[in-house]
Amino acid sequence: MRKIIYEDCNNNATFLKDLFTQIQSFSDTQLDWNISNLDFIPIDKGDYINGVPTPEMEIIYDFQKRMLEADIVIIAHSEFMHLLEDIRTIYEGNFVTMIKNKPIKIKVFDGDIIEVDGELQNKIRF
Repeated sequence: MRKIIYEDCNNNATFLKDLFTQIQSFSDTQLDWNISNLDFIPIDKGDYINGVPTPEMEIIYDFQKRMLEADIVIIAHSEFMHLLEDIRTIYEGNFVTMIKNKPIKIKVFDGDIIEVDGELQNKIRF
């Protein structure tokens, strides 16, 4: 297991997006992410305009609702990367995917402790 302490726990989504993109590059096919225990803060774009959420916020709210209703949400890599465009911080979460039938796991705790576990962990650049 590799562990990093990320200095800016209030703005880690860009760092995590790069990490997930690196992991995707190890696979010839699009990955699916199993996500659990997710706690995140969206980018503040204004929740409502004239009483209606913006399309970006509606997508984020729908995803948060899915996370609350299910223990694990499975999401395609491209869809997950699109969501990360509107997320500022991931405070907590477990992310698991399979590459060549071997799991790779990412755990975020308190926004600044990021653990990567799996056979490819030493190929990832921090």
